[in-house]
Amino acid sequence: MSRLRRLFIPAMLCTSVVCSSVVSAEAISTEQPSMNLSALIESVNITMAGADETTSNNLQYRKVGDSEWLDANGLYYDPVGEQLSGAIVRLTPATAYEVKLSVQDNDGEHSIVETVTTRANKPPIDPDKIYNLKDIYDGGVLNVEALGIEGSEDGWAMIKGDKATPIIAGDDAKQAIWLGAQSYVYFEDIVIEQGGDLGFFAEEAHHIWVNGCDISNWGREAAGYDRGRAYDHDGRRINHDSAFYLRRTGVVTIENCYVHDPVLSANHWGYGHPKGSNAFIAFANHPDEAFQGQIILRNNTFMGSDSVRFNDVVESRYNLSEVGGFIRDSAIYNNRFAYANDDIIELDGSQHNVLVYNNEFSHAYGGISVAPNRQGPSYIFNNTIRKMGDERGEMWASLKAGGLSSNPEGQVNFFNNYVISERNGITASNVEGDNSFWVNAINNVLLSNNPSENSGFGVWDPQRGYRSRFINNYSFNLEDGEVRDNADISEPFYDDSLVNQDVAVELKTQPAPKTLPVPETDRIPNFSVGGEQLVVGITDEDVGAFHYRRAPVAGAIDFNTASLQSYGSQNQKNAFTPWHNELSLEGNTWLSLEGEYQITENSVLDATVYGEGNPELAGIGFDNDERIADDELIAFYGTQSFGIPVSGYESGARQKRFSLPVGQLLKHGEYSNMVFALDDDAPSAPELPLLSLTNVRLYDALNFTQNTVSAYDVKQDSAETSNAEVSNDGLSLTLSGNAWKRVEGDFNVEADSVLVAQVRLSGTVEIAGLGFDTNNSQNEKAVLSFGGSQNYGLNAENVTATDGWQRIEIPVGELMNHGAYRYMTFIADNDAAPEAGQVEFRHVSLFTPD
Repeated sequence: MSRLRRLFIPAMLCTSVVCSSVVSAEAISTEQPSMNLSALIESVNITMAGADETTSNNLQYRKVGDSEWLDANGLYYDPVGEQLSGAIVRLTPATAYEVKLSVQDNDGEHSIVETVTTRANKPPIDPDKIYNLKDIYDGGVLNVEALGIEGSEDGWAMIKGDKATPIIAGDDAKQAIWLGAQSYVYFEDIVIEQGGDLGFFAEEAHHIWVNGCDISNWGREAAGYDRGRAYDHDGRRINHDSAFYLRRTGVVTIENCYVHDPVLSANHWGYGHPKGSNAFIAFANHPDEAFQGQIILRNNTFMGSDSVRFNDVVESRYNLSEVGGFIRDSAIYNNRFAYANDDIIELDGSQHNVLVYNNEFSHAYGGISVAPNRQGPSYIFNNTIRKMGDERGEMWASLKAGGLSSNPEGQVNFFNNYVISERNGITASNVEGDNSFWVNAINNVLLSNNPSENSGFGVWDPQRGYRSRFINNYSFNLEDGEVRDNADISEPFYDDSLVNQDVAVELKTQPAPKTLPVPETDRIPNFSVGGEQLVVGITDEDVGAFHYRRAPVAGAIDFNTASLQSYGSQNQKNAFTPWHNELSLEGNTWLSLEGEYQITENSVLDATVYGEGNPELAGIGFDNDERIADDELIAFYGTQSFGIPVSGYESGARQKRFSLPVGQLLKHGEYSNMVFALDDDAPSAPELPLLSLTNVRLYDALNFTQNTVSAYDVKQDSAETSNAEVSNDGLSLTLSGNAWKRVEGDFNVEADSVLVAQVRLSGTVEIAGLGFDTNNSQNEKAVLSFGGSQNYGLNAENVTATDGWQRIEIPVGELMNHGAYRYMTFIADNDAAPEAGQVEFRHVSLFTPD
C-alpha cells in the first residue's frame, strides 16, 4: 500500500513523510509572523519564532524569476526555541531564492514570502591582500596573527600555498598554523607535512575558509602508557590533538582537504573511553552569537588507517552543553570519514538546523553520535554507514542517540540513509544514565547482523519514546533472516513482500548509489532523490576530496628524483610541480622522462588522474623522437581528438584511478621516453588548466592465456560448479561457483615484494583470495584473503561487492615465507551457495623493487 502524505497536522506531531499544511490564499490573516533565513552554500535554514506545538505549516521555494513553486519538507516544532525550524537543501550556490511559508496557528492562517541568496562557492578576495606562502613562510609555525593578515566582509585575505612549500612546524610546536582571532582569511592549497600538537589553531576567530589542504604527522608522541592510554612528556593524557582546532570559532568552511596519518593512534574502548587525535573539533561557541555555528565541511577525506586511528574523526567540544559542538546552521556533506576507535562524527550538543548528508562513514566503533541533542531539529540523510568496527573489529551503534530527558530536548531527523551494521542501526545510548531519544526515521535501509538480546536490531529503543517515529524503514537482520526491531514502529515498510533475504542481500551487494522501490507518495519533498526508485545512502558513486595525493604504490615513479625534461617545442609554459609520487602540470606543459619502456601485449599502465579547466589534451604517451604520434598517446580528456581516447574521466570531477591495458592500445616495442602532456595552445579561459598524475607505473601483468589455469586442490575446486573464464586479452580471470584455481610460473617472494591486482566481487562469496604455493594442496597460511563472509587465511584486505573494482596492494613479503613458489592461486570459495557470487581478477603482478 502507499500513503498520501499531504496532511494538515500540528507541527509537534509533524512526523509523517511530508510535514505540511495547505493554506488558502483567501484566508490569510493580517497578523504576519516573520521568518529568519540563514543561507549556507547549498542550503537554507529557516526558523519562525512564536510557534507552539499546535502550529502547522507548508513550505515551498523557487529560484527568483521562476514561476513554479517547489515543495519542501515542512518545518518542525522546536520546543527549546519555541519556534518552527527546518531546512531547504540541494540548492545552487550564489543563487537568489524565494521561500514561502504558510502556517496555521491560533491566530489564523498566514503566508510569508521572503528572498534569500545562497553563499558563493568562494569568498570575495581583496586583490591587495593575496599572499603567496613561499613569500611569507620560512619554516616553523606560520603565525598569521603576527603577520597581521586579515580581511573584511567585502574582501578576504588569501594565503596561497603550493606543494613545494610545505609547512613543517618543528618537534615542540603547539601548532603548525596560528590564526589567533584573525578573521576573513582564506587558505588555498596548504600542505602541512609536520604539525605541532595541532594543525590549524584559532581562538575566537570567525570567517575562516580552507580550500584544498593536505595535513599529516600532527599530534604529540607518547612518552608512556598507563592502562593502554597515552601520556605526553608532561604527564598529561593525550587527547584533542586535532588537525583543525578552531576554538570558539564560527563561520568556517573546510573543503577539498585530505587529513591523514596523525602521529598517535587513539586507544580503544577496552582501555576506557578512547583518547587521541581528531581531524576536526567542532567548537563553534564564538562570544558573538552572530558568529556561532555556521560550519561547513564538504568534499573532504579525513582518513586514519587500521594501525593509526582517530579518537573521533570529528568531535564536538562541550557536547552536553546547549552551546556545544556545531550549535546551529551547519552542513557536513560529500565527505569520506574513516578509521576511529570511537565515533566517526559527533553532533552532540546543540544541533539546531545542522545537516549531515551524502557522506560515507566506515571503520569505527560508532557512526554518528547525536547523544544528546540539546536543540534540534538536525537532519541526517543520504549517508552510507558500512564496514564498521574499531581496531578490534568491535562496534556499537550506527546512529547513537540518548540523553533526551537529562539534556533536553532536540529532534533528530534520519532520512534515506543506508546502514549495514554488525550490531545495531539506530541505537539508544546512555547520557548521564539516560538513553531516551527523539528520532524521526523515514525511508532508511537498516541491515544488521549478530542477533542477541541487545544486538542485531535495525532500531533499538528500549524506552519507547513517545515522540519518536519510525516510518517505512527497510529493517532486516541478515543472520536471522527477518525483521528485528526493539521499538514501537509507527509504520512498517510499505511492501512486506520485499522484506526478505534475497532483497536484503541484493541491497547489500548493490554498488552506490543504491536504490529501493519506494512510491513517490512516501518520499520526502526536497530531501528524497531518485527517479523510479528512491536513492538510499550516498547519491553519487564517490565522495570525499576531489583531489589528494594517494599513498605511494609499488613501482610508482618518484617525481622528486625523476629527471624530467622539457618535451621539444610543445612545452611552452613549462609549469610543473613534482611532489613525491605526484606530478602536476599547468598551462601548455609537456614533459618527458627518459628510460627503457617496453610495451608488450601484457603491459598495463596505472595512474590516478585529476584535472581542472578545459585543455585541448591531457594524457600520457611513449615515443622515441620527441614527435609523438596520434597512436602513441593515451588521452584522458580534452577538447581535441588527438591520441587514443579512454573514457571514464571528465575534467573537474573527483580524481579517478585508471588501470589501462596499454599493450592492447599502443604499438608494441621499446620506447625511450614517457611523455606527460597538457596541451593548451589556444587557451579558452583566463585560468590555466591543470593535470595531476599520481602513482604512475608501467608493468607487465600475468597473462591467464599464456599461463594455463587449472584446479588448485581438487578437494576444494568443485568439479560440478567451478568455472573459470579468461578475457580475450588474457589479463582478466573470472571465477564463479566453488572455484580454487592456480597458474604455474616462477614467483619469487622477497622481503619487500608486493602483490598487485585489480579485483571485483559480485553477489556473495565465502572466501575471496589469492596467494602462492609450492604444491597442489590447500594451505591456510598460503591464502591471502581480501573478502568474503568467512575468516580464512591471511587477512590482507576487506573488499565487498559494493566497492566495485578495487586495486589491492598486498605486502606479501611481510605476510608469507620468502622464497620461490611454483604456483599463484586464485580463490572464489562458495561451498554453500555456488551460484551466489563471483570474483574477478585483472592486471595481476608481483612487484619486487630493485
